[in-house]
Amino acid sequence: MSKDIKNIFHKQGLKFTPQRRAVLKVLQDTQAYLSINRIHTKVKELLPGTGLATVYRSLETLVELELAVKVHLEDGCHSYTLAPEGHRHPIVCTDCSRVIEYTECPIQDISKKLSKKTGVLIKTHFLQLFGKCEECRN
Repeated sequence: MSKDIKNIFHKQGLKFTPQRRAVLKVLQDTQAYLSINRIHTKVKELLPGTGLATVYRSLETLVELELAVKVHLEDGCHSYTLAPEGHRHPIVCTDCSRVIEYTECPIQDISKKLSKKTGVLIKTHFLQLFGKCEECRN
């Protein structure tokens, strides 16, 4: 683990625990969207006594620190992955749950207009789209 990641935790007054380190390692090694149950299974291979609640809390911390991202699936479940570089929006296939990262941001202009109209300085946003990927349409 790099010193940069440890510093991110310490700057927020958080410990970089073995459990958080294991969850981050699973995300780094996989580099795909994984369900919390799949992450838990892989973390238990590294740290056998790790509970599901610990993995969940670790994931939420990683999301808050912008080291991981969470995608909401239509069935109410969530999947997680390592935070990509740059600004991206996920497009989730409703059949296979494949996630395609979209790099163009159609929300920037809307955010500026809304800020001007409402007087609220919009700092961030989350846009997620759902549809059928090309493979599932065939």
